[in-house]
Amino acid sequence: MRYFVYLLFPVFIKALQYSDLPKVTLRQGVLEGFYKQSVEGNIIYAFEGVPYAEPPVGHLRFKDPQPPKPWQGIWKANTMFTCMQLYHYTPQGQDMVTGDEDCLYMNIYTPDLNPTEKMDVLVYIHGGAFMFNKGGNQGPEFIIDKKIVYVNFNYRLGPLGFLSTEDDLVPGNMGLKDQQMVLKWIKMNIHHFGGNPDSVTIVGNSAGGASVQLHFLTPGSAGLFHKGYSQSGCALNGWALVENPLEKALKLANLTGCPTDEVEETVDCLRSRPGKQIVAAVKNFQPWLYNPFTVFGPVVDIWAPSPFIPDHPYTLLKEKKVQDLPWMISYVSGEGLYPGSDFYDEEKLEYLEDNWNDLLPYILHYMDVIESENREHIGQKIRAQYLGNESLNKETYNRLIQAMTDRLFIADIEKAGKLHSAATSSPVYSYFFNYRGAHSKTEMRINSNENIGVSHTDDNAYMFKTNLVDTMSTEADRNMTEIMVQILVGFVKNGRPEVSTDWKPLYKNVDEPWRQLRIESPGKLILEEKDEIGNNAFWDSLGFQENENVCEM
Repeated sequence: MRYFVYLLFPVFIKALQYSDLPKVTLRQGVLEGFYKQSVEGNIIYAFEGVPYAEPPVGHLRFKDPQPPKPWQGIWKANTMFTCMQLYHYTPQGQDMVTGDEDCLYMNIYTPDLNPTEKMDVLVYIHGGAFMFNKGGNQGPEFIIDKKIVYVNFNYRLGPLGFLSTEDDLVPGNMGLKDQQMVLKWIKMNIHHFGGNPDSVTIVGNSAGGASVQLHFLTPGSAGLFHKGYSQSGCALNGWALVENPLEKALKLANLTGCPTDEVEETVDCLRSRPGKQIVAAVKNFQPWLYNPFTVFGPVVDIWAPSPFIPDHPYTLLKEKKVQDLPWMISYVSGEGLYPGSDFYDEEKLEYLEDNWNDLLPYILHYMDVIESENREHIGQKIRAQYLGNESLNKETYNRLIQAMTDRLFIADIEKAGKLHSAATSSPVYSYFFNYRGAHSKTEMRINSNENIGVSHTDDNAYMFKTNLVDTMSTEADRNMTEIMVQILVGFVKNGRPEVSTDWKPLYKNVDEPWRQLRIESPGKLILEEKDEIGNNAFWDSLGFQENENVCEM
């Protein structure tokens, strides 16, 4: 197997041979980028901080994105931006408001500005529970050598991106509409960067993965992309749709000192408040640590003039109202380590043990889909299923993580994958990632390299270079990086992930087993079938008012 060679300390890189910085002329004006270096030492033409919409500030707060105005002179595309957010992934775990409201920018990377043949385009939608993170965390260095144009971007988050008053005043889903605006911009402009607007693949992790599937379901994104790949997230996950958005909007108004009698006055007042005040108020919705992790997110906006999500995603899938395009969906063995790695502490586990019935609805995101008087009963059923008669501590911690993995991710991934496959003639591929490399994203949460499992988003680090996880420090990790990049690139270019194993897609009948590629190590990739993957029978028995329990009543 050919290894990646990452040049850590180059004396000269090829970019230094160029006396002029790269420039691209758009309808909006001239962009001036800069040079980066790929993992194989090749030049990357980089344009960071390219505006794709007007700054959503002042009267544009809570409104749909507007096309960007032209600029005078040269736009220096060499700065990344971050949308305003309550960011809890700080080294010491403190909550803090970071970023700016003026944040609707994209980062574009290309290996060639003037190729003889236009290249496939990969558009990455970042995760972060629709509440935090930024596009620039996933770099181009691993994939750019495969002759792909790579785009990542920011979209509005939390209340600034997903507030809804359940009417046409603030319908909601502004962050999703930002994503759609990016796809429209790419369709019009990506050829200037050597990209083919007729070969666009959208890829997302976690909330980004849920977003990808939502783009399959929204009429407004038809024709803007041609393949999709959802990592560790789907449209049916319990956290991917927010319940009672008006109630949350009015609570936010109260917290920021705004009137709540007339919605129009409420919205005007919220527009006048500092963005940091609005975002900081999010902490009042999270009773313990940062749970529930999604407070403001997508809504079924049937009250909007042009709804982004015109019906419940479960109904849209059942009625086959989904774009018939290749899709891939994946998950890892320890999905629940987000947010569960924050609990890997005896004191926190003891607190959760003592307050199980009160905290579990927020951790497992069922506080809004069951009657409050049933919470204790449901909490005890979950406890009996996963802990039995044992106490919660470090010895039984992995059972808590399994409960979180099943409830927050896998049970609904199975449901969404089977329905999606049955609704289209295009293939739907799936993989299960169970490789723990030298490092994991859990390290920054537990301040240790102790192996507590394969974490949510660990697989992502073997496709996109990130500062959070080094996947190039061992031969096995470098081999895994090459395999995962090969899977990604094969799907982007051909709509078919490429590995040595004969990888077959999901069946077209929801009653058939789940079929997936099991990734254990660089030398162990196994096609397998499973009767179920997320303990669905148990979770379905609890009667949460979501998905089929809402749509098939």
